[in-house]
Amino acid sequence: MDLFLISNIITCLCAFAGFIFGIVKFFAPKKALYAQMITLAVGCMAFGRLYQVVRILTGGEILEEFQLGVLGVLGSLVFLFSANFGLMDSLADDGSKQYFKYRVIPLAAPAAAVAVYATVFLFGDSPLLEMIVAGILTVFISGASYYNLKHLIFPDVDFGVINCLKTYNLLALVFEFLCVAEMVSNKSGSDVPALIIAVLSGAVLLAITPAVERGMKKWTT
Repeated sequence: MDLFLISNIITCLCAFAGFIFGIVKFFAPKKALYAQMITLAVGCMAFGRLYQVVRILTGGEILEEFQLGVLGVLGSLVFLFSANFGLMDSLADDGSKQYFKYRVIPLAAPAAAVAVYATVFLFGDSPLLEMIVAGILTVFISGASYYNLKHLIFPDVDFGVINCLKTYNLLALVFEFLCVAEMVSNKSGSDVPALIIAVLSGAVLLAITPAVERGMKKWTT
């Protein structure tokens, strides 16, 4: 069987399991919007991978410069960024100077993503459309990874919610850099790295919503 098909099936099934868990736990009255947005991020990956599975089974190509499955990754990154940007971030960071270093250190995450993009796509031999698609994904990987790393290291002394969600933020950060690895792997067209990345991504997507549920429960008890 095609390893790319197996890779997408693994990620799809794991993402759907995580998505369904999130739907059951978080989509009810008075449940946190934050958790719902993270659930939708996992759902975007599930449906994006489902599209790619169907595309492979019907003889389509998934390694071309652009195909609709990419929108699943993009949607996931948008939800992950939106969940941490704004209110959640302001619960920990009041903008004071004492937290300045915790705003600067997380810039390492987007810097790493941009460095990979520049090396592989911008200065590599890439078609224009591939460069644009990878660039858009890198922008959202950069934004999401900044806040996940920030909330991973931030000393949340007032409300405590950020401290309770460190496991989630670590998992999300790993997922975002697996997206970077997948972009590089897809460019090379090698199926073995794609399978390894799929197994890791699937495990992370399966674990994200339970990690959020444990964190929210810990915060409220």
